[in-house]
Amino acid sequence: EKSVALYPKFAAAWYELGAVHEQSQRPAEARKAYEQSLAADAKYVNPYMRLAAMAAMERKWQEVADTTDRVLKLNPVDFPNAFFYNAVANYNLQKVDAAERSAREAVKLDTQHRIPRANHLLGIILADKRDFAGAREQMSNYLKFAPGASDADAVRQGLAKIDQALAAQNPPAASPRP
Repeated sequence: EKSVALYPKFAAAWYELGAVHEQSQRPAEARKAYEQSLAADAKYVNPYMRLAAMAAMERKWQEVADTTDRVLKLNPVDFPNAFFYNAVANYNLQKVDAAERSAREAVKLDTQHRIPRANHLLGIILADKRDFAGAREQMSNYLKFAPGASDADAVRQGLAKIDQALAAQNPPAASPRP
């Protein structure tokens, strides 16, 4: 608080103040501090990411989409989480093609597999589009990267259904009769 009082245009200090408020369960104050950070430097990406995360927790999907769109215009490489949040928002807004593009980009950029939920979401999207082979691959990757996930059993059950759908799409060829 002293830093922002002395230097009101110190974007990083506003951001850190927002983080302190957020950790102290004061979301309104956190939001104001993050907005002050952006007022000080509109190209500082970190406050956008926190605002997007807060909006996602509140299920304000259009706000999440708009905020992550700004992040991705500023830096489309270093924030795979922005693509993930954007995919979640677009999926919930029923913009499936946009959700798929963002989920694919999140998976591509997440080379260390820190966002396995991006694979899961992409799998759901692909299953919705009846691309069961692609859905199977993404769901399997999710389980590979997050084997202890709380929803792992449900995902395994979903994989069984995807396997059934794949079998129905590709029935075994009839054996030639002797």
